[in-house]
Formats: sequence, structure tokens, C-alpha cells
Amino acid sequence: MNARSQIMELEVEGRQIEDVVQTLFHTILLHRTTGKYKYNKDTKFTIGSVAVQDMDCDFVDFTYVKLRSPELDGYLRKETALFRDMLRSSDGRNSGQISLEFYRKNKSRWLFPAESSPWEVWTIKLDVVNRATENERADFKGKLSEQLTEKVFSIIDIINRHEYLPRVPTREEEDTVFDTSYRDIQPYLFKIYHQATGPSPTSVGTTMRKFLRGSLAL
Repeated sequence: MNARSQIMELEVEGRQIEDVVQTLFHTILLHRTTGKYKYNKDTKFTIGSVAVQDMDCDFVDFTYVKLRSPELDGYLRKETALFRDMLRSSDGRNSGQISLEFYRKNKSRWLFPAESSPWEVWTIKLDVVNRATENERADFKGKLSEQLTEKVFSIIDIINRHEYLPRVPTREEEDTVFDTSYRDIQPYLFKIYHQATGPSPTSVGTTMRKFLRGSLAL
């Protein structure tokens, strides 16, 4: 089947990268995670509870709800820090994207390794900008808070639609649908990957104009 794909685009300052990514990814994972499954028989089970907590952003006026799981939180912090460092490693205005992909494992067949099939992909595209003055930063920060509110409500609306989810697995198939490595929660299998897309077209155009002016001055 084709994976559902959602793309969210935002402009941020470099220091806001982690706040934005963690807000959106934690919101998604909050709705794509269950408590631990406890099987009584192969197809009969109970589901444990999950704990949540409010989290304040450091550089955006925004509070979001996330799962209370140190393991999940540590993993997201590590991935978003790598993404942040990648985007901030170059001077000027740069763009990049980071994706959260949910997938299920297909059973391996003789002589063939197990394959995975993505069923939902959320991609955040960020354009990193610089604001020269404190007034510009304050205005930008306020607008970003409003945009994050819209994105979070959009995520909740999309997730609440009656669309495909992997069927509830039997005990034998549990690890083909859920990540069972967490001690306190059980998210659907997911992975995170990211890439830089270089300077935005605006920055490329600015650089080219400077080059041409310099050439004409010779």
C-alpha cells in the first residue's frame, strides 16, 4: 500500500529548531503509541496505561503534551540535535527536512530478509532564518507560536480521521507492528531520518547578485 504523507513547512531561527521538531513529533507519537500489551493467550490481551506531561518550549511561547517516557524523550532529543547541528553547520539561510516514518515489518521468507512497509510519513521542512533586531525576533517568535498551534490542531484532526492503521497483532506478530523495546510504552514501529537541502533559492539569488556586481566592478 502507499504510505500516507503529510508535510509541514515552517520558518525558524536556529535556536528554535529543536523546539519545533520536538513539539510536532511528540504530538504525533502521543497519538501513535499505546501502553504495553500484556497477552493472556495468543490473541487475547490487556493494554497498560501511559503517562503524559506538559512541556514548555525553550525559545517559543508554546506548551505541548508529550508521553512521559525518558527513553523516547532521549531518542527524540538525540535525533533533533543531530538535525539542528546539520542545519546550523553552514552560514546563511539554510533549509532541511526531517521525517517521522511509521512502518510495519513483513514476515521474512526463505532466503529473503524481512522487509518493511511504511504506512504513514510526517515530514517537517524548515527554513532557517536570522532576525537582526530584538523587535524582529519578538514578532517572529509570536507568529511562530501561532503557526505551531495550527500545526498541532492539524495533526490531531488528521490522526482522528478513520484511516488505515495496522491491525492488532497476535502475540507472535507483535514486533512486526509495535516497537516493544521501550519499558513503559509501545509505539508503532517508527524511524526518523533527515537531510539538508542547502540554501534557499532566495539565498542563492542573493549570492549570485553579489557575484555579478563584483564581476561588473572589475
